[in-house]
Amino acid sequence: MTKTQLLASVALLCLLLGTAAAQTAQDNALSFANVTVSPNPVVAGGNMTVRFQLYNSYDQWVYNLNVQPSSGYPILNFSPASGYQVGILNPGLSQGYFNYTFQVPATTQSGTYTLHFNATYYVLGAAGVYIGTSAMPLSFHVQNRPVIKLLLTSPQPAALYNGYNQTVQLAVENTGYGTARNVTVSVSALAGTNLLGSVNSFFISNLTQGQTVDEPLLVSASNTSSAGVSAAATYYSSNYQSKFSSTQVLGLSLAPAAQFSISSKGSSAISPGATDVPVSFVITNTGTSAANQVQFSLQSSYPITPVASTAYVASLPAGSSANVTFLVSADTHGVPGNYPVTVYEQWKQPNGSVNQQFSASNNYFVSVGNGGSSTVLVVAIVVIVVVIGVVVYRKRFAGKGKKKKTNQ
Repeated sequence: MTKTQLLASVALLCLLLGTAAAQTAQDNALSFANVTVSPNPVVAGGNMTVRFQLYNSYDQWVYNLNVQPSSGYPILNFSPASGYQVGILNPGLSQGYFNYTFQVPATTQSGTYTLHFNATYYVLGAAGVYIGTSAMPLSFHVQNRPVIKLLLTSPQPAALYNGYNQTVQLAVENTGYGTARNVTVSVSALAGTNLLGSVNSFFISNLTQGQTVDEPLLVSASNTSSAGVSAAATYYSSNYQSKFSSTQVLGLSLAPAAQFSISSKGSSAISPGATDVPVSFVITNTGTSAANQVQFSLQSSYPITPVASTAYVASLPAGSSANVTFLVSADTHGVPGNYPVTVYEQWKQPNGSVNQQFSASNNYFVSVGNGGSSTVLVVAIVVIVVVIGVVVYRKRFAGKGKKKKTNQ
């Protein structure tokens, strides 16, 4: 190699090294300033917004700036995402803000994640135009969101029979990916439904992912086509910084059922001391299902005592009535008045299982009189006998007196 060629090679090498050094000097010229991440913490299943300014630490402007975020799954399902393109960025703090909004998947586990904002730009240098890059990582915490789901379950029977009471289970389940704290559930009845229990609000201090807690509810349904409850739940994230709430309408499955009402058939008051007195009632099926093999039994209190306390009706369709008669007696010392009696019903239904028995009861009364008519009758008979006896005696006495005078 000649001397001239050697000098040329050295000059070219110095030029290349100088160019590389100049290009390297333009990298990492940009950095974050005034960064905010909202909400804080980020909640899985929601959106997060990153807002920041850029600081150009170089002594001259850069141009054709492109800022793109990138991250691994699950924060970004694809990388890179769409970015900003800016024509010129002067030295120092940028005039405007950069805003990025991301949707955080609901399946994101709680933890710390990092977004990388990668900036590429052009810089005019002493030897020409150079391409510079700046990598700006941003770490943030994701709080996975708990989700409370409410269900009504009833193991037996599978449906609520119209007009009757049943205990159902309110299942409070955390179907989210984070722990729920201070879970409060308040239950109110919808039209046609009654809540019979004294406690209709429940508190659960801690409900982990996938956990279920059952709370009992005593409910009844009127003769309606639909019934249900409204359940409102409020709860917090595991760090108590995020509050959530939801309201769910929970329907109840209704099944037809027989119901009974009772009225008097016009039985008169029972006299004290009377025995084997028939007492009749009119039993009406006011429900929505036929009642079959209906057995009635009467229970009473003093001074009424059942003598024949059972009755039987083979079938009582919905809307029909039957006359039921029992025999009772009244104690001789019973005080006049109305005394309560209870008629118990036990039956089967077409929509019930083979051995399933339904039962209910109705309250009514039986009247005990004062026995005044019988007493008056006895007194009247005594008075008549006495009067007749006195008249006969006087006539006989008068006749004897006349005979004595005649003889004289």
